[in-house]
Amino acid sequence: IEKTGFGKSLCYQFPATQFPGLTVIFSPLIALMRDQVSYLKSKGISAECINSGQDQVTNEAILEEAKQGKIKILYIAPERQENQEWIEAVRSMNLSMVVIDEAHCISVWGHDFRPAFRRIVNIVNLLPQGFPVLATTATATARVADDILKQIVGNVQLIRGNLIRENFRLAVIRVDSEDAKLAWMAEFLALQKENTGIAYVGTRVNTELYATWLQKNGFS
Repeated sequence: IEKTGFGKSLCYQFPATQFPGLTVIFSPLIALMRDQVSYLKSKGISAECINSGQDQVTNEAILEEAKQGKIKILYIAPERQENQEWIEAVRSMNLSMVVIDEAHCISVWGHDFRPAFRRIVNIVNLLPQGFPVLATTATATARVADDILKQIVGNVQLIRGNLIRENFRLAVIRVDSEDAKLAWMAEFLALQKENTGIAYVGTRVNTELYATWLQKNGFS
């Protein structure tokens, strides 16, 4: 459990290059998968990803390469575990390590709990004793960490870093409605000296709603 930007990816990417077989990384973020694969390839490391954003032919070809030992690092979305082709293919792979990225997603107490992620633990618990398994996250509370430890049985070591970021300031603004939230946001942004920023919203529909509202209020 280390802060964003600490270097958690290196904690499995470097060992993966040293192991004889394949390292499989379960990741919930397609954009992150693609960025990591692109970076690894630029370093001459054979890496690929399998996800719903690619066509079936591409995913099947990557699976075949993984079975033939042509790939060192394979990123895969957790939902693919329910795919029969994946289940059969993984039996033919020479696995060296399994990684659960954004591991808070396997906990029902995590802010982004995904049932398919929980089923990763079923695979982990079938692996031989002492098989390398790594779970990484930047957002695990003590309750989430305890839940993950209980799921991944065996000789598990918890490493928690200092998650405080000096460049972050947290505050809560209470409003009475969604309309009040939009109004507050426009007023708040008008007072900011910075020209750029990121607004996170809960749904894809709201991204359109907020973007349109901000545009009408003179924000690019």
